[in-house]
Amino acid sequence: MPVFEYRAKHSSGKKATGTVVAETPRQARNQLRNSGFIIEALRAISISDNAPSATPSSDRKNLRNPLQVISQWLAHQNGRRLSKKVSWFTREMATLLRVGTPMVDALQLSIDQAKGSFRNYLLDIRGYIVSGNSLGFALRRHPNVFDSVLCEMITVGEQSGALQSVLLQAAEYREQKDKLKDRVLSALLYPALVFVLSIFVTVFLMTVVVPTLISSLVEMQRELPWPTRVLKFASDTLLQYGTILLAGGSIAIICFAVMARRELGRKAIDRMLLRMPLVGNLIVKQDSARLCMITATLVKSGVELVRALEISQRAVRNSVIARVISDARDKVASGSELGTALSTGAVLPPALVQVFSLGQNTGQLEELLFQLANDYNHQVNTLADRLTTIMEPVLIVGLSIIVGFILMATLLPILETGNALTEI
Repeated sequence: MPVFEYRAKHSSGKKATGTVVAETPRQARNQLRNSGFIIEALRAISISDNAPSATPSSDRKNLRNPLQVISQWLAHQNGRRLSKKVSWFTREMATLLRVGTPMVDALQLSIDQAKGSFRNYLLDIRGYIVSGNSLGFALRRHPNVFDSVLCEMITVGEQSGALQSVLLQAAEYREQKDKLKDRVLSALLYPALVFVLSIFVTVFLMTVVVPTLISSLVEMQRELPWPTRVLKFASDTLLQYGTILLAGGSIAIICFAVMARRELGRKAIDRMLLRMPLVGNLIVKQDSARLCMITATLVKSGVELVRALEISQRAVRNSVIARVISDARDKVASGSELGTALSTGAVLPPALVQVFSLGQNTGQLEELLFQLANDYNHQVNTLADRLTTIMEPVLIVGLSIIVGFILMATLLPILETGNALTEI
């Protein structure tokens, strides 16, 4: 249902701003007039993803529509971009509710500080809460911005009457998750820049510098050494078929992205990544930290273990690990022991399996999982630093080899010509 933002004056003379939910602008005006307001301004709020998550059947239909796929991808990217604002909002709400601020007033204070599209999301949420809905219900209307973990925790907090403490736990969880994500991205940023730079340098040399040097060498009418012939072939190929190669590479990337979106393709890629040295270990530790952190946070908030595992499974990035968690959840629901269920597939670290088993038996699952999550976060930071340390010299040496080969291929004919002139 559309949401309208209004600025009005009450019959008592007090000015007010807020939102109202109505089918049409006329209905919105009628609601405000019936409440004793004199309307000064009224506008519809544009929300990009104000529908609940689609069902599996509708997802399959959407995937057949390229425009719908692009729209969903853009909405997902917008949600990722707003991740830190969601963390700020969660912390802000926890603080305001703790000091006794009413829900609607707390939301209005957050709205006054927010900007851009995130402000529109908060206005939409406030409109639904004013209409009598719960905060968890309002947040679920924007699944690309507010993830299922946060929505589930808030719903549990509202049902148990402990919304303030649950929001505080959710804020701490999101802040730790954002910190871990930023740490990994920062560690991989420099190698990525070196890799992109090496590609641009190579293309520039092969298409601008090398053709000029090769043409002068060909004019000498001497037989070119094999390194020079290889360089000439590569340069001519880029010049003549560069557009075709670029188009082919783009098509290959698109096909890879489409394959990665499908279940079989994603499983194959995730399985390959887990087998890669160092990278596979980094993925396992990162997803293990996410599993421990989310499960511990949800269980501490009052969510039952089977439901917590289900939500944790959706938050795990690697589909192979997610499948192991899904199978373990089904086994636990049927009465199996948690540690035994998680050990299936030998994907998760033995320490994690042992902690789940020990925590379930001793009743200290949340405390042990929080400790293990911190340990895995530290290991992820170490592995990311190690990966960066290895990738940096490899990329620099690779770029040096390419530039050195180009230099050798261009200088070798000149040196041979100089030797021939000396002999004469």
